[in-house]
Formats: sequence, C-alpha cells, structure tokens
Amino acid sequence: MNSTKRKFNALLQGLSSPRASTDQESPATMFGNRAASTKAVDYEALLQKRRRLGFPESTAPRLDNTVSSGLTSLATSIRRTVSDATTPKVRRDGSARYSPGDREELLKRLATFQEITDWTPKPDRVNEVEWAKRGWACQGKERVRCLLCHKELVVKLKKEAGDKETDALTAAEVEAALVDKYAELIVSAHQSDCLWKRRGCDDSLLRLSFMSSKAAIEALKQRYVELCAREPFIPYEFNLHLPEDMALDEVVDQLSPDFFTNEKSGTNTPNRPALALALFGWQGLTNTRIGAVANTASCHTCQRRLGLWMFKSKEVDENGKIVVPAPMDYLDPEREHRFFCPWKNATAQSRGHVTHSSSESVDMPAWKMLLQSIKNESDLRRVYEGRARSPSKLAAKGASTPHKTPTRPAGGGHTPQISVDLSVDGEEDEAARDAKDKERWAKLRKVKSLLDNKLRRSVSSRPDTTASIKSNRSIKGG
Repeated sequence: MNSTKRKFNALLQGLSSPRASTDQESPATMFGNRAASTKAVDYEALLQKRRRLGFPESTAPRLDNTVSSGLTSLATSIRRTVSDATTPKVRRDGSARYSPGDREELLKRLATFQEITDWTPKPDRVNEVEWAKRGWACQGKERVRCLLCHKELVVKLKKEAGDKETDALTAAEVEAALVDKYAELIVSAHQSDCLWKRRGCDDSLLRLSFMSSKAAIEALKQRYVELCAREPFIPYEFNLHLPEDMALDEVVDQLSPDFFTNEKSGTNTPNRPALALALFGWQGLTNTRIGAVANTASCHTCQRRLGLWMFKSKEVDENGKIVVPAPMDYLDPEREHRFFCPWKNATAQSRGHVTHSSSESVDMPAWKMLLQSIKNESDLRRVYEGRARSPSKLAAKGASTPHKTPTRPAGGGHTPQISVDLSVDGEEDEAARDAKDKERWAKLRKVKSLLDNKLRRSVSSRPDTTASIKSNRSIKGG
C-alpha cells in the first residue's frame, strides 16, 4: 500500500514538473520526452525502495541511456529523411557513355538543343552540331554540359550594334573573336581526362545510308503507314509546296502496287500527301508516355516536329475550293527540316560518301537519293518481270513469226504491235548477253593459256638439279 502511494506521488511530481514544449514539436521528440519521463519515475521509485531497505546509494545502478540514445538516433534519421526529400537532387540527363561512333546517342544530344528558349542559333563553327559531336548537351539557357566529365559552359555571343559603322564593326570583331574562342573551348573545355577531348564524332555520322534500295523502300513504307494513320490531320495535296523536281506521279508509278495496300480497309489507293511527306523523311510522332500523337509528325534525324493541323485547310467545298484557309499558308516538307538535317542539307548527306566515278554526282539531299533508289528498284523489278515472261514469249515465237516486218494498212497508218516488239527486244537483249558472256569466256581462256605458257617457260628455264636430272633420266629410260 505504501509502495503504491509513493509511486503515485512520484508520478504526480513528474507530471507537475515544468517541461519545455512547443506547438511545432515533432512526433519523435514527443515520444522521446514521454519515454524519458516514464524512465525517470521508475528510477526514482527504485532509489526510494533501496533507501527503505538500507542499501547504500553508491551501489545503486545508474540510469540507462539506451532508450534515449535510440530515440536520438531515430529523430536524427527522421530529420535526415525529411532533409533528403526536400533537398533538390542534381539531374543528369543523357547517357554517360563515350560513344563517338553511335549515331543514336548523337541524335539524343542534338535533341536537347531544339528548344529555342534554351538555345538560339549560332554560327556554323559553334552551332549545336559541333557541340554535340564533342559530347556536349544543352543543359539550360545558353548552357552546355558534357555528359561524361560533367563540365558546364555558358555559350553566349553578345552582339550590340551601335549607331555608327565603327561601333558595328567593333561588335562584329568581338563576335568573331568569341566564335574563335568557343570553337577552341568545344575541345579544350573538357576535363583533362575526358575522352571527348581526344576524339569526337565523325562528320559522316549524320548521313543516311541508301546502300540497300529494298531497306530504304521498307523504311519509306513504315513512315507512310504511320502518316496514313493520321489521315484526318494530313494536309491536302494543294496545301503542300513541293520542289519542282519532285514528280509525285512518277514515284507512284515506280512503286509496286503492294506498297499502297491498306490492311485495315483492304484498298490500295495511294494517299498522295502522306507519300509526299514520307519521301522527305517525315513520320508519325510517338511519345514515350502517351503513345502516338495523332496530329503531329516528326523527323527522327533532326528531331523536328510538325503540327499537321496548322497546314490543313479548315473547310473546302465540293469543287476543291478553299472556304476557310489553314493557319499557315502552305507546308514545305523540305524547308521545315533543321539546317543540319541530311533530308534537306546536301552537304551533310554527301559527307563521307565515296565516289566511284568522277561523273557521279553525290551532292544531293537524302530525299533525292531516295527517289533514285526507288527508280533503281523499279527498273530492276521490271527486268525480273520481263525474264519471268520470257518462256511465254518463246512459246509465242513458235506459233507466230515475230521477226516479220509489220505491214502497213491501206490508209498509210501504222499498226502498233506491242507484244511483238517487246518479245523481239527481249530476245535481242538475251542474245546480246549471251554474246558478251561468250566473249568474256574467250578472253578468260586466252589469259589462262598465256599464264600456263609463261609458267612452263619459267619452269623449263630453271637450272637442273640432281633430283631433276635423275627424274629426267628415269623418264627417258622408261
């Protein structure tokens, strides 16, 4: 009974003792204060019991600080977690790999320069292509950053033109000096151990390859299918402003009929505006988060984006007359590319291209090379189709006389005989090929005989050795 009273009095004294507290006290601190108060009450009761039993206070155990130390560490960890959550972390965009031969990584770095609010156009020697080729990416307002050594640099060309010509000349000289300095910093601004300081990307890395006509046409069809899926937003053909040497009708005739087959609708009617955009490298835009963007096209080389709805006439009557025009006058698929894009820039497309003859012209943008690949594939397909029809032509030759000269009608007109002409041309081509093959084989046999004679002479002119003398005698004796 007395023990219970003493505990109750000690508890009252602990509750009545002043304790500093604030309204912004954390849960960890409140929990720690309550635990410490309970621990003090138990320790006071223990001391009173030892005095009552006559034990000396020197042998009394000391207050254990395990709980208080644990609570302190808990509060410290909570504060650290909160501070880590509120402290902004440095964001490191892009890959940190050194890959001077990776075209995809170069395009990713170039994509960081496309926002006009972050990067304004610069002279050719210090434009975004030169920075991206040396591993730099745009980090913010006129700021570049190396993704490997994390060195940052502000690129700012300030040009202030005065009222006098001398002031303008001075500003131009200052800008030229800054261009020279930044052209040097593209390489020297890296850390001393950064690999981008030693070697950058090659100039030909942006170039599009058309070595395989079949692969180029397959890529064209993929772009065409993506644009056909955005047909409600594709501009009309009269909304497009195509170059004069772009003959869209010829391209439609040169492509195979299977190219325009639509699996969903089952039709093979060409979508001419979609084909025109695909020929210039445009395709549907796909966002990594929301998926396909229905009203936007993009170029995967220069990362340029096009809002298709801006170029399509809003209202057109039955006769094709524009009632409500589009926000933009027309769409030029070539001009909308960025300046360094090989679909537009002939110099960027011709870099690193090896010419096989002096007469071959390679100073062409990528879309012209694509047209040439389509033409080559069409010519090759027609040759194969002609060879496939050759047996029927030969059969027709036995039933008729195609070598006879076509007779003229009484009226003096000419009677066209297309099938006969084609079969004759095919037979002449085959005969010419056979004659050329025979001529080549004859030349090869002649060269082979000359080499054999020369080899025999060289063997016969050698001095006789002991083994050769014995072999000759054995041959003669035999």
